[in-house]
Amino acid sequence: MKKLLSLVFICALCLAGAGQALAAVVNVSGNITTNTTWTSSNVYELDGLVVVTDGATLTIEAGTLIYGLPGSGSATSYLIVDSAGNDVGGTYAPGAKIIAIGTAADPIIFTSEAAYLGNTEAPGQWGGLTIIGNAGNPQVGCYEVDPRYCPTSTNNNDNSGALRYVQINNSGITMDIDKEINGLSLCAVGKGTTIDNVSVLRSDDDCVELWGGSVNLSNIYTEYCTDDQFDTDDGYSGTVSNLTIYQHTDGNAAMEMSGDTPDQKFVNVEITQDFSDKEGVIYFKESNGIGGTFTNVVVRDNVADAYGAIHTNAGTGTLGAITFDNVDICSDNISTNFTGPSAAELEAIFDACVAGGGGSCAPSGGSGCEETAPCP
Repeated sequence: MKKLLSLVFICALCLAGAGQALAAVVNVSGNITTNTTWTSSNVYELDGLVVVTDGATLTIEAGTLIYGLPGSGSATSYLIVDSAGNDVGGTYAPGAKIIAIGTAADPIIFTSEAAYLGNTEAPGQWGGLTIIGNAGNPQVGCYEVDPRYCPTSTNNNDNSGALRYVQINNSGITMDIDKEINGLSLCAVGKGTTIDNVSVLRSDDDCVELWGGSVNLSNIYTEYCTDDQFDTDDGYSGTVSNLTIYQHTDGNAAMEMSGDTPDQKFVNVEITQDFSDKEGVIYFKESNGIGGTFTNVVVRDNVADAYGAIHTNAGTGTLGAITFDNVDICSDNISTNFTGPSAAELEAIFDACVAGGGGSCAPSGGSGCEETAPCP
C-alpha cells in the first residue's frame, strides 16, 4: 500500500512551486456563485472564507496550486463547497460541486502562503477544505465550525463532485472549543462523489474527518496531523479502501470512530504509529453502535503506552456489529493490544478471526488474524 500514492505524487509540491514561481496570483474571497475554472497557469490565494454555493461548480485544472492566507477566527482562510445550498449571504440553491482532478505527475495542491513562499511548512498555517453534502441522517448536525452550513438528508447517492490526485498540506485551525477545521472535512457527503488519491499532511487537527454520509474514499494517505489521522462520526456508511496512515510525531489516535457507525467498511489499511499522546491506534470513542468491517488491515503499534492497538472509551456503551477479517496487529506488548471497557468483547471478535473457519471470518472465508511481538 505504500505504492498507492507514488513518490511523484507525494513530492510534487516542490515541482509545482518551482514551476509556478512566476505565475500570476489571483486573490479569491467571498462566495463563488457561478461556474468557475481555476487554471494551472495561475496561483490562487484564498482570502478568508470562500464558499462555492448557489449550484455553482468550481473546476480546478491538474497542476493548480491554491494557498490560504494566514489568520484565525473570522479571518481564517478556508474553502467550503456547499452542495446543500444553504441560504447564506442571500443565495440558496443546492448542487454546488468541486471538480478537482489532478494526475500523479500534476496533482492539485492546497497549501499555505508560507509554503508557497518557500518558508517552513507546519500544521495550522491555513484552514482546509470542507464539503457540505446531502447524504445526512438523524445523527448529523450542522457543520460544527460554522453552523450556518447544514447538510440535508435528501439523497444518499448525492454527487458533490470529485477530488482526485489532490494534496492538502499545512492546514487545520481551531476556531473555538471543539470547533476545528480539519485538512479535509466531509459532512454528509454522498456516494456519487469521487474521492481518490488524496493526501493530507500536517493538519493542526484531524487529517480527514467524516460526519455521516456514504461517500467512498480510496487511496488515502495521511501523516503529521496533531489530533486524529482519520476520524469517522455520526453514522458514516461508506467504504474506505487503500488507506495508509503514518503517525510519527504528535497526534492522538491514528483512527477514531464515534456515533452509530456499524455499516462503515475499511479495506486494505496500513497504519504505523510511532507516537501518540493518547487513545491508541484505533479508537472506538463514544456512543452506542460503533462498529464496522475491517478487512486486510495491518496495525504497527510502536508506542509503549497503556492504550494499546485498539482502545475503547468509558462512554462507548454497546458496540455495534464488528467484523475483523485478516487483521494483523504487531506491538512490543501483546497484552495491551486491546484496552478499555470493551476490550474483552473486541478481543473475542479478533480471536474468532484468529481461529479461522468461524466467528467473524466465516462469511468471507477469511485468512485469519494474527498478533505479533515485536513488529517484524
